[in-house]
Amino acid sequence: MQPESTPAELLAAVRSGDTRALDSLYRSWSPKVRLFARMQVLPSGLDADALADEVTIDVFHDLWRYPERFDGRVAFNTWLFTLARNKAIDRLRHLQRHPPSEELDGIDPPADAQHEPPAQLAAQQRQHGVMDCLRRLRNPLQRESLMLWALEDMPLAAIARLQNSPENTVKTRLYHGRLNLRACLEHWLAREGDNHDR
Repeated sequence: MQPESTPAELLAAVRSGDTRALDSLYRSWSPKVRLFARMQVLPSGLDADALADEVTIDVFHDLWRYPERFDGRVAFNTWLFTLARNKAIDRLRHLQRHPPSEELDGIDPPADAQHEPPAQLAAQQRQHGVMDCLRRLRNPLQRESLMLWALEDMPLAAIARLQNSPENTVKTRLYHGRLNLRACLEHWLAREGDNHDR
């Protein structure tokens, strides 16, 4: 398997049972799928990290079992994120019908931030601020549009196809999403600056 294999070539290899091709797809795409799934489920108030992990596993399980479902009519990333979006919606619907029982013991304690190097801690805080502001966007389609456009560099036409919306609607979502995100980040940075001045 060549490292420069396209997703379509890797899926063709998966069809013939090549587990290395699936591993290559997983290594390349699972972090993106997980981040996308996390942002999909975050507003639910449930454990977004655990749900994102479950959605990611479901997506790649489907790739293994049904690689022929990708027919090349749309870009691979559009198809993959549509699959992840549908899996996240299905997972949330399932949890609405069957609420989880109380969490069991065994949750890892939070990392001790006092021992982190200052630059690493500041980077983590900035990332937390961006993710928190993305989560706070009231319109989930604005959030989804921004993630796909900014983080995945997905073209407007592909986002419109995924959201089943006209391109101009996606442009409007991106415009308002960026304004709302900027306002939230400015507020967050001002609050962080006040905290450091104390």
